[in-house]
Amino acid sequence: MQKNILKIIFFILVLNNLLLSQKALQNFFPKYEVRAAWLTTVGGLDWPKTTNVEEQKRTLLEILNDLKERNFNTIFFQVRSRGDAMYNSNIEPWSETLTGVLGKDPGWDPLKFVIDYAHSSGMEIHAWFNTFRVRNNHYSAVGYKKHISELYPEWIKIYENEAWLDPGLPEVRNYTLNVALDLIRNYDVDGIHFDFIRYPGSNFPDELTYYRYGKGESKDNWRRENINKFVRAFYDSAMAIKPMLKVGSAPIGVYKNLPNAIGWQSYSAIYQDSRRWLMEGKHDYLAPQLYWSLGTEPGDPDFATLAKDWCENKYGRHIYLGIGAYKKKVAEQLPLLIDVTRLYGAEGNSIFRYEFLNGNTSLSNRYAFPALIPPMPWKDSIPPNSPTDLTVQELDQRTFKILWEKPVVARDGDNVKFYCIYRSNRHPVDIDNPANIIALVPGSVTEYTDKILRPRSSNYYYVVTAFDKGNNESHPAFELKVEMPLITELAKKVAPEVNITHYKNPSSDDIYLIYELNKSGNVQLKLYDVNKNEIVLIRDQYIKPGKYVVNLSSKDLKNGYYTIELSLDNQIISKNIYLYN
Repeated sequence: MQKNILKIIFFILVLNNLLLSQKALQNFFPKYEVRAAWLTTVGGLDWPKTTNVEEQKRTLLEILNDLKERNFNTIFFQVRSRGDAMYNSNIEPWSETLTGVLGKDPGWDPLKFVIDYAHSSGMEIHAWFNTFRVRNNHYSAVGYKKHISELYPEWIKIYENEAWLDPGLPEVRNYTLNVALDLIRNYDVDGIHFDFIRYPGSNFPDELTYYRYGKGESKDNWRRENINKFVRAFYDSAMAIKPMLKVGSAPIGVYKNLPNAIGWQSYSAIYQDSRRWLMEGKHDYLAPQLYWSLGTEPGDPDFATLAKDWCENKYGRHIYLGIGAYKKKVAEQLPLLIDVTRLYGAEGNSIFRYEFLNGNTSLSNRYAFPALIPPMPWKDSIPPNSPTDLTVQELDQRTFKILWEKPVVARDGDNVKFYCIYRSNRHPVDIDNPANIIALVPGSVTEYTDKILRPRSSNYYYVVTAFDKGNNESHPAFELKVEMPLITELAKKVAPEVNITHYKNPSSDDIYLIYELNKSGNVQLKLYDVNKNEIVLIRDQYIKPGKYVVNLSSKDLKNGYYTIELSLDNQIISKNIYLYN
């Protein structure tokens, strides 16, 4: 199965410093894509391993900076893990993760800290909220009188040594609803992300609850409907409070069994009818937990099969395919799983969890450029007005300050949430090319200082756009041009380069060679095999400065190492690549 999948999605791009053609960028580096990381606080899994407040803040800031630098744009921050809170809740106790003592005030607010950082950096925070599981045998809630398991023991059912709230009880659903609504009223979270929004299994001991409330309905349907009732009640209530809040969940990855994807079925085994929530418009996204590889592990469902199934059942909402980076085989396939996600048209990925991303550099090519968060047109499709009075100040030969004026309020009453600054050495600036994004700045800021560390052109162009809370983008403000004459002379002395990165082609055997020259000359482009035998002369002609794309079919080439050689007059550059069919 893996071999077939890899054949479908494998091809090679040869690049110059990751400078891609517009078509390649649209295919392989989408401008809009959710890149979410789960930040787990329960048990200190991703949380700083200390109770010292300043050390907690410092380590948390390092995590947030790391995710930002690696072009993640969304954080699922665990705020309620076991009936407790990583924020100042009016209902539930402070998490013991903070101080080592359940209910003890830590003296600071982690959720507010994370929100402030994210919103100053163009990122989103979704409050990760464990819904019905409230205690396990590693958690010290027993004896703390204000924990829900002690306040309302009649609501609790024990299942495999874990304490679960009984979703069949109306008072349980109302309590959980109030906890979640209290959260969104008091914190400027961008979304709420429900986990464990389900039953734990078919043997859940709720016979008396079913006898009281089942009303002749089959037990399976009754259980599913109990979860549905909570989902509907929360969505309707939340939209009345905060219409732009994004509501999502992380369902188990197998909705119903499929060929090549057989496992624990969320619909029938844990009574989680998540696709109904999309169909009824009571969820804005799902992040299904597809925590398996591309069919390489015996007995595991196949990621690609499940990805296709979820993406074909979106009901006009968003799907952020979940990736289980904690599994060795999955971690090894991270770039391929991102490719499959893009191939099937998901709006992004959610990667579980941060610890297993830390130090893993395999996504550096797939997340080479920033990505913006896709808009949700069913919530808001009206863009903000454009920034005005764009000007530039030259601070030195490589440093420029871009300034603009805040636009008037949009016709739907929205203000600017953040600005996006684009820079390109081509006119007009292509704002669909994510390689041109250089910064996101908060809506309260109307200037940005840009230092061009490695100039490649005598001219650069800037534009600025505005985004609202719905991630709708304005038209660009007036384009600005800056000149760098001294850099032009320096660039003439720089030899052309060819850098190589591997990507996966869903539909052909083509190899694309993309290169950029800074001077005119006679160019030869050749392919050699491992024994230095010339296989093909790809290009032999006089060309002018610019970016060029040529393609070569790999259909008749054997698997193995090859060398691409580019010569420009008396300069020769060669790179090794590995081809696989």
